[in-house]
Amino acid sequence: MTQSPHRLPTSVLPTRYDLTVEPDLDAATFSGSVDVAVEVTEQVDHIVLHALDLEFDRVELRRDGADPAPLTVELDADAETASLRPADGSSIPPGEAVVAVTFRGTLNDQLVGFYRSTFRDDAGTEHPLAVTQFESTHARRAFPCFDEPAMKAVFAITVVADASLLVVSNAAEVDRHVVDEGRVAVRFADTMVMSTYLVAVVVGPLEVTEAREVEGRSGSIPLRVVHPPGQGHLCDFALDVAEAALGFFEDYYGLAYPGDKVDLVAVPDFAFGAMENLGCITFREVLLLVDPERATQPELQRIADVINHELAHMWFGDLVTMSWWNGIWLNEAFATFMEITATDAFRPEWDVWTTFGLARAAAFDTDTLRSTRPIEYEVVTAADAEGMFDILTYEKGASVVRMLEQYLGAEEFRDGIRDYLRTHAYGNTETTDLWDALEASTGEPVRRIMDEWIFRGGHPVVTVESTADGLRIGQRRAGFLPETGDDPPWPTPLVVSASTHPPRGAPRRLLLEDHLDVELGSPAGLVQANVGGNGFYRVELTQQLRLALADDPAATPLERFVLVDDTWASLLAGHTPVAEAVELIARLASEERDTSVWRRVAAALGELRRLAGNDFAGAVEDLVRTLTEPVLSELDTAIDANTGDGGIGAASETGATTRSRELRSVVFTLAGREGADAVVRERARGLLLDERDAALRAASTEVVAASATPEEHRELEQRWRAATTPQEELRLLNALIDTPDPDDFGRTLELTLTDVRTQNAPYLLRRGIAHPTLGPTAWTFVEERWTRVVERFPSNSLPRMLEGVRGITDRATAERVERFLSGVELPSGGRTVAQHLERMWVGVVAAGRVRGELAGSPGADG
Repeated sequence: MTQSPHRLPTSVLPTRYDLTVEPDLDAATFSGSVDVAVEVTEQVDHIVLHALDLEFDRVELRRDGADPAPLTVELDADAETASLRPADGSSIPPGEAVVAVTFRGTLNDQLVGFYRSTFRDDAGTEHPLAVTQFESTHARRAFPCFDEPAMKAVFAITVVADASLLVVSNAAEVDRHVVDEGRVAVRFADTMVMSTYLVAVVVGPLEVTEAREVEGRSGSIPLRVVHPPGQGHLCDFALDVAEAALGFFEDYYGLAYPGDKVDLVAVPDFAFGAMENLGCITFREVLLLVDPERATQPELQRIADVINHELAHMWFGDLVTMSWWNGIWLNEAFATFMEITATDAFRPEWDVWTTFGLARAAAFDTDTLRSTRPIEYEVVTAADAEGMFDILTYEKGASVVRMLEQYLGAEEFRDGIRDYLRTHAYGNTETTDLWDALEASTGEPVRRIMDEWIFRGGHPVVTVESTADGLRIGQRRAGFLPETGDDPPWPTPLVVSASTHPPRGAPRRLLLEDHLDVELGSPAGLVQANVGGNGFYRVELTQQLRLALADDPAATPLERFVLVDDTWASLLAGHTPVAEAVELIARLASEERDTSVWRRVAAALGELRRLAGNDFAGAVEDLVRTLTEPVLSELDTAIDANTGDGGIGAASETGATTRSRELRSVVFTLAGREGADAVVRERARGLLLDERDAALRAASTEVVAASATPEEHRELEQRWRAATTPQEELRLLNALIDTPDPDDFGRTLELTLTDVRTQNAPYLLRRGIAHPTLGPTAWTFVEERWTRVVERFPSNSLPRMLEGVRGITDRATAERVERFLSGVELPSGGRTVAQHLERMWVGVVAAGRVRGELAGSPGADG
């Protein structure tokens, strides 16, 4: 079998790293040494390991009973490797050895590898820190290593730094001694055997909370938050979430936490949301530090979700790790599934599985494209690995895992997970190892079912037809555009209830592989083909059956969410007329009081406004105002009555009132933005400084931003620069790009290349490209400054920035976008960009069809 040039030989395997690093924060450089204990399994003439952007000083091989042997170094920048050969031309026999290297490098500004971050204190003074981000293949930028997930080893890490700086790593500090005047060497305990991508070091003028001792199965677990100075008051919520999560996961997995402590580290500049480094989890500040009294419920939930996601990885990902990057989907999908499960246990009143519908809807949207991909596919290069971190890995993967759990039963599923973790602890696995464990615990054909969902892109539309004596259930591949050829059916786990008239029938568990006939004695009048709403498939109903579901008093919020989502997808595909979709939305909205369902309604109406274009904007605005005015009035009255004189957050305020506030913020934003409601807009201007209701204040910021005068825009910018919490800073930054004024919009675009942090700038440009009226201006900005954009932004953020093109509905702009992108090459994410372009054209075609229907004539193609 030919050795892949992108994989290391297995003739030399690491067992232990004794790693010392010494960052110079002011010079933005670092130096270090590493002794890698290896097992040579067969005689070789050279050793190959990974290294990138490093300079080697001394390299030698040490073996018991022999003098250190110098090694020559041959670097291969394309393969990101270093070949080490004995200088005397001899071969290396089997057995134990140590590869000893001293090296140097630069703290880069690309937010990967060993990089430099900064923050400013209250006086405006800038302070640097050094941070690592090694997933997927960036440990090789910090020290020479065997940078593949299956090549696990123990890490013994020492950091030499200025004595005034805080230093944290994966394990607990066990020694600290003075090296010379002003510098100390901080040594950390040995880690468990783990992959290189999980190694972490953070050095800087940071502060840390007092350790909270969490009772664990194997003893106390010290839990801390590391943060920039002066932000200690923003740490309590994160500590509460993490403490609850550690107990929850130890119970769910049936295994003790595998590390010796947990540090949650807030990093000012961070390309991802967070990173599951064992014992030293790094986060964007906005996803860790928060004042609960000034944050909205979705902001708090997002923080809880991310903390739970990363802690779930300590077992599923860190303790048991995929053998190669093709299996990263399972690490991330399962952690996403577990984050929701843990958050649901932490705050049941948040109803997070319904909220997850929003993320799942976005996964459906991408998976309906012809350019979708299987959840798991072959990964060859480092760029392939980077491309795995997308919505199909996280949200579709988690949705399929949830569908399987609901089909097998929650307890049976958990038993299989426990067996899997116990069997493979400290090792590496393939995806099929999990299916085998679940088959053993349930007796169900899990591998046969899941192989079809994991190794194929796309998903089915489950079709439901009434027959003379019941109904027929079938399936076809979901698609926005006409499909060619016949796709084999998916083995689809269904939970279905059907009756000839209300109430709904008892649920039936079915495995749909072709078509099924359900006998009812007469035609079906009420059919729920996705009971509970957890199946990863669309359901296509007649309008009569849709409206019957909308009126079903037994429908759960998630089922109603799915009904709206499926109907909107059918509209985009050209199967459902605008009038039918609007009839359903209006039918639901009159009685709907669930926040997540209203978020989906708001998203549909927002997209309808975009697809309708300026010619029909007035009609959509009238519709929105008609739907929102009575709901807002009702909510205002109820909230005022329940709050009384105690004010917002008063002890008398109930959980129902808190949920009503979040619902009001959603409806308020919809009315003020898409509805152009003059009363709501004026009210929003008076609420910008209102500290009593975080949800309504956040909604008012969005409403004001969308219709801001130049003076109001300047005020929003001043508030952005003076924001005192990460959540307020991000809210106000997004508000700047929502302006309707071309001059203010242009100035905000320029900020992405100057004042806006590189972790946020790509996402601000994404929002700008998707702006309902000024999107073409943002695209011109990106085209003209492409070189600067590529140089400044982290490479993995570029595909995410380009997601904004999905909001384009103008054919001329779409052609310009496609022409430009056909001539550029991205470091990674080419498949993701192809999906963005295809979805852009779906919007262009749908816009032509929608405008044709609204005009009373057949739709054009845009």
